[in-house]
Amino acid sequence: MSWLRPGFLSLSGHRIAYCEAGPQAFSSVAVCIHGAGGNRDSWIPLVRNLAKQGVSSLVLELPGHGESGLAQISDVKEYSRFVVQFLEAKKLKSVYLAGHSMGGAVTLATVMSHAELLKGVILIGSGARLRVKDSILEGAKSDFVKTVDEIISYAFSPATATSLIRESTRGLLRCNADTLHHDFIACDRFDVLSELESISTPALILCGEDDLLTPPKYSQFMSEKIPNAKLFIIPQSGHMVMLEQPEVVGGLITQFMNDF
Repeated sequence: MSWLRPGFLSLSGHRIAYCEAGPQAFSSVAVCIHGAGGNRDSWIPLVRNLAKQGVSSLVLELPGHGESGLAQISDVKEYSRFVVQFLEAKKLKSVYLAGHSMGGAVTLATVMSHAELLKGVILIGSGARLRVKDSILEGAKSDFVKTVDEIISYAFSPATATSLIRESTRGLLRCNADTLHHDFIACDRFDVLSELESISTPALILCGEDDLLTPPKYSQFMSEKIPNAKLFIIPQSGHMVMLEQPEVVGGLITQFMNDF
């Protein structure tokens, strides 16, 4: 993918991988954070769409994920500290921080601690509390393959092509089992339900209509509590909405970035 520009940084002794798409001389940029066990692959169709619309984007792979160095992190705020270091190291301004699922939790933690770095936040298939089923939380450690199958069974709309589902299954299986387990611990501990009203940064909240992992009611709650939030529930898509409907999601993100 010649249009995708890979890079690496060293942050707090960790090798952090990222990639860039779209115009290089940018005045504003969307920085994308994947979910539990994820990597850059979950964002590729979306950032390709954004690039076609002239929008700059970066996809950050958290420690232990994708091509970043191994790490065992089980705290959303610790992941957020790496995001802040990344933004500062890249000297990014006018940042729109986009997070999917656990990445949405990291985005919330970041805007609560460093709102001055962000022009807007984009929360995709996420929630202010992310409790994890016991079968998934424990299974990630005891029976990795079976647990991946269980996650995937909840992750997509019935309308989604089986080829995309198979590809996503292979991607999640590439994650280190311990990393996935620690990610789910981080999700299960995350709870900022009572803190959402303190967020003054504009927020775009997106969720698939068929999302079973973070149901639309999670997004609806956030949209009611965050003062300057816009909510869109996207039909024929599940938890992986940015993979399932990259054109729709890309259009909404582009409009949001143009409005704010």
